[in-house]
Amino acid sequence: MIVRKCLFKACCMLLLALAVQAPVHANGVPDIKPALKKMLGSLATETKQDLQKLVGALRETQCGGGLKGCYAAKLDAVQLYFYTSNNLQQTFIVVIDKDIPMPKLFSSKIQSVLGQSRLRSPMISISTSDFDLTADRMPNDLKKIVNDSYFGVTSIPFSVGVQMAARINIGGEFKNTMESFGIKADQMTMRSAVVLPIPSDITGGAGAAAGIASDIADGATMTKAGVDAMKLEAFVEFQFAPGSRIPLLLPPVTLTDATFFINNNLTIGYKGNASFQGLNDKKFLIQFQTPVQPTGAMDLADFGYRIATPARFTMEDAAKIMIAMATTDRRLTKYGGGFIGGIDKYKADLLAAAKPLSMFQLDNPRPAPEYRFGDKTKPWPDDNKYYNIVSYGPLATGGPYMSQGSAVGFLGQKISWMDYTAGYNGLSGSTGNNITLKLGPLGKVTFRMETFAKVNQGTQEIGMSGNFAGQKVEVMLGTSKMTISVNASCVNPFEIKASADITPTLNIADVFEGHGGVNVDPASITGCVGKELEAAYRKVAGEFQNLGGYSAAMANAELKKIDDAANLVKKQAEEAANKVAAESKKAAEDAARAAEKAAEDARRQYENTKNAARDVANKSVSAATNAFKDAGNAFKRIGKKKKHKKGPDPKFAGSVFDWDYYYDHYPEFRGQDLAAHWRDKGFYENRQGSLEFNPIYYYHRYADVSAQCPGSLLCATQHWLDYGIEMGRQGSADFNVVDYMNRYADVPRTLAPEDDPDALEHWLTFGADNGRDGSPNSKASTPFSPPMRFGGRGGSPWNDAAQCQSSYVVGFRIRANGRVDGIQFLYASGQWGAPHGNLGNPPYTYEIVLPAGQYFTVAHIRSGDSVDALGLISNTGVGYGMFGGNGGTFAVYGVTAGEKLACVTGRSARNLDQFIFSSTGQR
Repeated sequence: MIVRKCLFKACCMLLLALAVQAPVHANGVPDIKPALKKMLGSLATETKQDLQKLVGALRETQCGGGLKGCYAAKLDAVQLYFYTSNNLQQTFIVVIDKDIPMPKLFSSKIQSVLGQSRLRSPMISISTSDFDLTADRMPNDLKKIVNDSYFGVTSIPFSVGVQMAARINIGGEFKNTMESFGIKADQMTMRSAVVLPIPSDITGGAGAAAGIASDIADGATMTKAGVDAMKLEAFVEFQFAPGSRIPLLLPPVTLTDATFFINNNLTIGYKGNASFQGLNDKKFLIQFQTPVQPTGAMDLADFGYRIATPARFTMEDAAKIMIAMATTDRRLTKYGGGFIGGIDKYKADLLAAAKPLSMFQLDNPRPAPEYRFGDKTKPWPDDNKYYNIVSYGPLATGGPYMSQGSAVGFLGQKISWMDYTAGYNGLSGSTGNNITLKLGPLGKVTFRMETFAKVNQGTQEIGMSGNFAGQKVEVMLGTSKMTISVNASCVNPFEIKASADITPTLNIADVFEGHGGVNVDPASITGCVGKELEAAYRKVAGEFQNLGGYSAAMANAELKKIDDAANLVKKQAEEAANKVAAESKKAAEDAARAAEKAAEDARRQYENTKNAARDVANKSVSAATNAFKDAGNAFKRIGKKKKHKKGPDPKFAGSVFDWDYYYDHYPEFRGQDLAAHWRDKGFYENRQGSLEFNPIYYYHRYADVSAQCPGSLLCATQHWLDYGIEMGRQGSADFNVVDYMNRYADVPRTLAPEDDPDALEHWLTFGADNGRDGSPNSKASTPFSPPMRFGGRGGSPWNDAAQCQSSYVVGFRIRANGRVDGIQFLYASGQWGAPHGNLGNPPYTYEIVLPAGQYFTVAHIRSGDSVDALGLISNTGVGYGMFGGNGGTFAVYGVTAGEKLACVTGRSARNLDQFIFSSTGQR
């Protein structure tokens, strides 16, 4: 209820500028806020002294409504009232008790269409807060004006800032617009307001408002009100006497509690309680708006409705609203006769479809609360959630049209939610939902059916359709009858045909319940042939034998014909198949023998060529071949791979270079000296020289290797030979020596090349040539903590793999003084490993067994040539140790995140010489 521009021009016509200079105390009036004085100072009567006289003449008068003070003064036609209830609220009301021409109140657009109107008894409110002028707050003089000019209303609301109310007699072009609705232009009151204080001149605007607002105790409220006043949609409202019933002409509808408005953008509209012809027992809320041309005439090219229906509503009711939208207004003629496009063409069809449309129960799950103008307990509901019907003008896509979305009940069934639209294509809407119906001999089944309604000129399609197991299920509503049909399918060769009168209590489920269906001849069903036809006959002869129509005896006769024909065909087919099978078997055997021979010939040719190349290489006295042999390496078939010693050139160690592997994987280098190519080029081109080791893979897999050997694959290769093999690290993506050792029980349990035999040597001299599996168990590539060696190479190797069984450490026994003399580990398998070193007899120096569910994640070690001290930390952060002396170098081993301390290996004699720690998971 805001007017974008201030009331300054009006005030100038009503009153002359006069500043209120001095506070008023002598007459008993409380101190008036300075800001209120500034606002009041912008108003004056026809002489500069009149308003000051009125302020000075204020005297206490009788009033109620919770006010603490009411004061009044009168000078000719001008009356001044001052109200106060607390420190925040002070209100002036200036009343001009006479008939005046419409002042220049508004923006030029509104002024141009309202300028010829006249006002009677205008009231100007200047207030520091929102204020209701109720009847019990009105002195008798003011109450008389309200009774004469304001229809005797019991309350007039005013907003913070400046607001004006008046009885209005609309003139000019806007009068014609209002009368086109069926409104008498002299039977309304007007309310217009700016929540800005009146500036001293028309250009003062919001700046003046902000300045005055800052002087008020609740200045934040006034400032916000000033911002609201500048909105483009500020508007003027027109209201009618309480209880007025307004029969609108456009469209034909009766309004009560109606409010009309026009805003600064020249948009006109109304809202209120509505009733439509034929729907007098149902109450709707309706809101309408449309642009006004500069001449004041409505421009119906762009309009909008929104309607809130009652909780219970039918599509027949909706059709009556659509018919009400038809109008003879010439501005809508080109759109088909009304506010819905083409409505003239199918009004009669909507009426004819009233009975079937009444079967759609449209629920508004959020019906609007009761609205009553002037009753603060029943305000206008602005929330869009209440409005389930909308209508848009020709400028909307497909407009003008009306649309509604609603929860739906149809023929006694709940059909979820339905959206329908009425426009040029008529009334149409559809939705789908699961429904349970008895389909003859199938009993009650649940399937999806689409509910649809389409009414246009000459067309009435209202009903449901669905499909169950290939059977089309249809329900169609005529003007008074409902028909149901279930066509026969090859899967279910029965049909249902029935009809029923349309009544308010009609339930589709009851209609289907009363009809069992009849069989049809499966041969008459389109596409029912072959095995499907036979299955349909069997269904008629068995499951559906009690249905009428096509009988079980008829079906059995057809089945006998099918069986006789099938037996003959089967016999002929078997004879032909046996002949073809014999011929095919011989051809397949011949082809397999030929393929096998070709493969064997190719293999032999390949091996012969490879053997010749191997013999040449073996006899070569090149430096590369000599280095190859010096490393303890050997050519297969000529000599098994020897002990995988380091040799003078690590590139030719037995686990680093395999002549056969290089020959098989790099055919482009055959004919060259492969050992020389590997030494001089292949190694440095990041090629792989053996199944067991790939220098670039090893370099990047282990962070400690790439840190120790920055940019050097030769250094990484030497690390593999010196440490990696012994620690059970993985040398290539294709081979893992620890997984090989754990996979076969006959493989030695040691990894150090110094030990004889060891697991890698077993693979090189036996496992690989005998087709054993040396592949890794895991190809994970996440960051991990690799196996690490601590201590020296004294003593003999030991390995707890047999007792650990791929589990993890959960306890230990230890004997330690100046160094670790002996140790024994407990594993999650439930077994103790063998004692290593000199553990002695119980009681041991220390025995640790973790609580259930705990495990070790960190090891602290001091070591040099042997293990000097050991401490372990559990996953709960509890440390056990250090046990031992202070010799050697301190180091920490942490397991891979989320893993546990795995099976331990090492070396020992009289003391503990070495530990190799690793994590569970990848190595």
